[in-house]
Amino acid sequence: MSLQEHLAQQQLLPSTKAQYKSILTRTEGKDPVEWLKERIHARTPIGTVLPYRAAVKHYLLSEQGYTEEELKELLPKAKGRPTAFRHALTPEALATYHAAVEGVPDPSMTILTLLPKTGMRISEICGLQVGDIQNVSGVRALVFRGKRDKQRSIPLTKSAEATLDSYIRTTQPTKWLFTGQMGNPISPHAVRKHTRHIAALHPDLTGLSPHVLRHTYATLLVARGVDLKTIQQLLGHESIETTSRYLHPTITDLAVAAAKLE
Repeated sequence: MSLQEHLAQQQLLPSTKAQYKSILTRTEGKDPVEWLKERIHARTPIGTVLPYRAAVKHYLLSEQGYTEEELKELLPKAKGRPTAFRHALTPEALATYHAAVEGVPDPSMTILTLLPKTGMRISEICGLQVGDIQNVSGVRALVFRGKRDKQRSIPLTKSAEATLDSYIRTTQPTKWLFTGQMGNPISPHAVRKHTRHIAALHPDLTGLSPHVLRHTYATLLVARGVDLKTIQQLLGHESIETTSRYLHPTITDLAVAAAKLE
């Protein structure tokens, strides 16, 4: 079975399949297992090693005919230095961010406005269809297939609903909610270039990315007293341990805690 056929059978987002194919182009002319070992020995961040290992595994399963059991012995365990710590935006930085987003053209402007209001992954929001906006038990929500083809439902806040309705009235999308080139859904890369540009213009937004906005959504929920299990459902995490990694105190929280010693 070819890699293309193999990936087509997996419950993966199109962006994930594209990422794996891109990774495998770097192994051309090399032993993929040795290439992976070199990345691990170079103390590549664990968040980067994991997709590297997954891509190599899919290649060996499809193109080389290895079994899952054989690969348990053959592939090195995913090790690496911790991924860089991502701070959520402070309320002040978030206000700066929203002001900056107003200068971005649609559909990226609407996507960037919605990210900290929905906590969606960039690949998820870019792949939304018009039919994904639904009324569930009287609640207006985004209902879609997320990571690992898992169905997710995110209730829309009044603010998010107003943003989305304004966009729909103006653009009147038919199939894809956010259309890019050639009538296809907009690519995550097309949106990320705007976060990089905003970060370059605003020093207090250094490191801004769609994933930081996802962290910001989780942090805002914690600040409002939402329990961890509910946040897990909203973020679409399979494990509550994964959710807990998103929920770290801000420097302001730490300062308030330390001040209690006075």
